[in-house]
Amino acid sequence: MKLIRSFLAMAILTGGIGSVAAQDLVLAVNEGVTYQDGGPASERYKPLLQLLSKELKQNVKVQSVDKYAVLEKGLAEGKYDLAFIHPAHVGLLAVKKDGYEGLVTAKGYTDYRARVMVSKASPLKSMQDLRGKKIGVPSVESITTTMFTANLHELGFQQPEKAYTATRYQDAVPFMIDNGFVDAGVTGSAGVAKDWVAKGGRILAETKPVPIKQFIISKKLSEADREKVRNLLLGLSDNDAGKTALQKIGMTGFVPWNANVMNDATARLGL
Repeated sequence: MKLIRSFLAMAILTGGIGSVAAQDLVLAVNEGVTYQDGGPASERYKPLLQLLSKELKQNVKVQSVDKYAVLEKGLAEGKYDLAFIHPAHVGLLAVKKDGYEGLVTAKGYTDYRARVMVSKASPLKSMQDLRGKKIGVPSVESITTTMFTANLHELGFQQPEKAYTATRYQDAVPFMIDNGFVDAGVTGSAGVAKDWVAKGGRILAETKPVPIKQFIISKKLSEADREKVRNLLLGLSDNDAGKTALQKIGMTGFVPWNANVMNDATARLGL
């Protein structure tokens, strides 16, 4: 009887170990506040998940994490194996402190910067003139506002956030300026800035660029697996299956993680 019990215990233990080894890998996704219109993440990321699962020989599932605070907490606790993150400060912090490695960033998003808009008649001439002024910004936790705030800190502004009036969507910022609710407004959207200038407004200043939309991976995965994912992502635009995966998530491709650029951004953002 003891022999039978020992055998059963060993079988259960072995089965448990196999179950743990076979657990799905989790890809956390945060796409910022301007969400895709193509449907739920589970459908849009399906082609990419299939490619990742095949490459890693382990099933990869997606988890959409909309709230930045939840994403930060999950990364700090190592809950995600991979992550595709719009807000650069969240990804950079995870790479610096939470055991993640930066793999790639999205093509077309390596020159993201915050732009300060004022009316044509505004007396403001530089960022320094924003002292004591009301400033319209996107969500305070957004990468746009984070970049702008870091720039003001560099200029010696104390608690600049007290002058902010925040709005969820960047295209609402011009409305606040037009209607006199604020003296200046901030956007990270090149389109919003272009439209503002086209109708007679001015761009007072802009921050240094930071690459956004970063793909990072936990160092809990082997170095070989991390390299497989990096190469897969960089090669997506070179084959039909990869192009399909990119099209579904609204990307055109990825470029290698530039450690010098990212380390500089991490320092400038005070992370």
